[in-house]
Amino acid sequence: MCRNARIPLAAAMAVLLVWVAGAAVSPDAVSSRAATVDGRPAGEVLIGEQSVMLLRTATADLSPKDRADIIANRLRAALGETTDPSRVYTAQLVIGESAYDAVYVGDRVITAVTKTEADAHGATTRALATLWRDNIARALGEEQPPSPPPAEQTTDGTQPSSQPAKAAVDWTGTAQKWVPIFSLETSRAAIGAAQVAGPTAQVNKTKAVMQLRLDFKGFGRIYAYVPVSHISTKLDRVQGVSVWAVGDVRLVKF
Repeated sequence: MCRNARIPLAAAMAVLLVWVAGAAVSPDAVSSRAATVDGRPAGEVLIGEQSVMLLRTATADLSPKDRADIIANRLRAALGETTDPSRVYTAQLVIGESAYDAVYVGDRVITAVTKTEADAHGATTRALATLWRDNIARALGEEQPPSPPPAEQTTDGTQPSSQPAKAAVDWTGTAQKWVPIFSLETSRAAIGAAQVAGPTAQVNKTKAVMQLRLDFKGFGRIYAYVPVSHISTKLDRVQGVSVWAVGDVRLVKF
């Protein structure tokens, strides 16, 4: 009696397993579409409703949307062979004498990240490839912490709401260097040098340090040192960079 009672249960479990297997992401779930970012044309690759890649740059022959179409076709072909999130990875792709950070699914190359594309995202090629890899794996069911929200990104009304998070700063490796430091106060103008340190990619962006003096009604003052990516009246702060040492020489006495 008990043995016979197990038969319907076993059959139900078999049906459930078939249903779960059938619920895996289908290659038909991959699509591409045109987008607009910061007023410029872009291309987007999606798995279902989830955006996994945003292409900001064009080539001599292909628009961002054309590039998104090609990548979507490669992704469909790859997902026809495997939908296992663990088979999504990044690795170097060597073409001639050049090496690229590329995204793979199984044995198929989905895309290689160019420096031009990475620069458009404000990231390194490795960071952008990793972001895209994580987006694809997450869409296939891999459990991961949520990506950070997009930072300092403006879009017009045509930008899709499912845009992936902007690539984070690559924190691997550190560097330091000396850059000019500029100071302008009511009593003097001075120029000197400042030593900055932080992630290599961010230190490379730093062109100078601006010194700001804040007075509090005659009973106190604070000096702030801001690493910037270019010298102008607008402070374009470089995130993740610290000022370790400063020195200046008086040029003009008022």
